[in-house]
Amino acid sequence: VALESKDKLNRRTLFMGASMAAMFAVLGGRMRYLQVDQADTFRLLADENRISIRLLPPARGLIQDRNGKLIAGNEQNYRVLITREAAGDVELVLQRLASLIPLTEADISQTLDKVMSLNPFVPVTVAERLSWADFSNIAVNSPALPGVVPEVGQSRHYPLDFDFAHVVGYVGPVSEKDLEGIDNPDPLLMIPKFQIGKIGVEKWMEQDLRGAAGIKRIEVNSAGRVMRELDREEGIPGVDIRLTIDTEVQNFAQARLGAESAAVVVMDVTTGDLVCCASSPSFDPNLFVRGISHTDYQALTDNDHRPLANKTVSGAYPPGSTFKMVTALAALTAGVTTPETKVRCPGYIEFAGRRFHCWKRAGHGTVRLERSLAESCDVYYYDMAQKVGIDKIAEMG
Repeated sequence: VALESKDKLNRRTLFMGASMAAMFAVLGGRMRYLQVDQADTFRLLADENRISIRLLPPARGLIQDRNGKLIAGNEQNYRVLITREAAGDVELVLQRLASLIPLTEADISQTLDKVMSLNPFVPVTVAERLSWADFSNIAVNSPALPGVVPEVGQSRHYPLDFDFAHVVGYVGPVSEKDLEGIDNPDPLLMIPKFQIGKIGVEKWMEQDLRGAAGIKRIEVNSAGRVMRELDREEGIPGVDIRLTIDTEVQNFAQARLGAESAAVVVMDVTTGDLVCCASSPSFDPNLFVRGISHTDYQALTDNDHRPLANKTVSGAYPPGSTFKMVTALAALTAGVTTPETKVRCPGYIEFAGRRFHCWKRAGHGTVRLERSLAESCDVYYYDMAQKVGIDKIAEMG
């Protein structure tokens, strides 16, 4: 019996040893598979966890006058961003941030709404145009601010402000309206608070001025704090644009228009260049770049002289006596009159049972073409217009 029990014990020991050896073999094989065969795969996954790729907005193209004087440029802008994925409790982080820089409850609420509405990996601008003291304060306290990144960017600046507000226009944040009808928008347009041209040359030449985005790869720790920049590929700066406008002529006209509701256009008739294109009253486009206050905007919209309207291109005004040249050319081209044709001006003309007066109630008497232009006789052109007809006038116009 004792010998039989001993044999059973030896068999059990052998079986258990073999089982344990098999188990260790399986574990060893699995460890080798994970650590050696799949090393590259897991290294990539680890890198994706600690490496973040971010877009680099390119420098916006400059706008210059005909002589190369700067009209629209870029200035350094200290700002702070937050990323939801790295921040964790975004509201708590924003409250901490508010103890370091001026942030109102409204600012915090607005930023929180924006952060929660976007992809968790998309950085959102919390504040910009910070002072160096505020900017450095955030950098020093970054260990207690997960997901917060202080950054130096660029902001649009208009050194000649009022003189070129209507011609150059201004930039502002991308809105839902700006994205309407665009199937595959530029990734830059999806960056919160990224600014594009809203009116004027800034809008008309947006594609050229914007440039193309660059990218940078940064290493972050488990708290989302940026540890180092691994590499970057700079974007392509926007194209610099030179206008035909002369700043001195523009300033001369704008200064003399003052606060009147008026406009001046000066053209080089030999080349067709617009040398001056002034609309008055004007406004400071820098207010819109920084985020215009309700008070300032209301002051502009309530002004009966309509400072926001570019009267040189967007207004509809009767051409008045300036159109007499078109009527005269149409009549001469059609052969219904000659420079020596005489028209009698008694001070009015009868048409369709109505009497249309000349500006000179006493009349100009007998008028030929040269005198009709020199003294702007209305009756002469009432008569010519009837003879040549609207179609010929429209064609000449």
